[in-house]
Amino acid sequence: MNFWLLIVHPQKFFRQLFDQTLNLWVPLGTVLWASWFRYIAFGVWTRNLSSIIPIDLLQSISAPPGETHYWIGSILIGLICWPLLSWGIYGWIIQGLTRSRWRAWQLAGWTLWPLTLVGLMMVGAAWRWPATGSVIPFAQFVALRPEEPLLNQYLTWLNLYSQALSGQVFLQLMFWSVLAGSLWSLWLLYWGVKSLAPQKAALTTSILTLWMLIWRVL
Repeated sequence: MNFWLLIVHPQKFFRQLFDQTLNLWVPLGTVLWASWFRYIAFGVWTRNLSSIIPIDLLQSISAPPGETHYWIGSILIGLICWPLLSWGIYGWIIQGLTRSRWRAWQLAGWTLWPLTLVGLMMVGAAWRWPATGSVIPFAQFVALRPEEPLLNQYLTWLNLYSQALSGQVFLQLMFWSVLAGSLWSLWLLYWGVKSLAPQKAALTTSILTLWMLIWRVL
């Protein structure tokens, strides 16, 4: 596909796209990488600090089965299930309003590519401007209050971690970059729906704007 056409004339791009055989592989990759690049950017940015996922400690602690399943489940949700869930709901809303069947999920995936681009840029920015400050390693934090449940301690430690990172330039840069990418995504959504169901373009874009705001809060 002509990405330059997507930038300068998105309605024409989507018309050509919807005339072709349905292909969900590119939208799927866009959805996953839009999330993964941000995770990678955060990992690169905090590379000089304590790891936010204390894998070594979790492996060394004989945690109850319930807690072990929680850690594994949280990682899987963050890496795979969470972006797929977002894509599923995103496409389902478009489908409900436009009755475009699987084209709705194709459109949902393509409109997220600006956020993929933003995530890639954030990886470069994170490498250029690493996080500064210090955070006590989680293993040492646990040793201070070993009697408390591991999950409660981890949540408290994450709060301290976020306080240590607050106010740094990278976070502000990421906020405004994601905001710009989100607005660009909604612009593409409008023209994409315009190609599927012209009379529903404004309504669909408005509802998806609210959905995107709710999802960011979650």
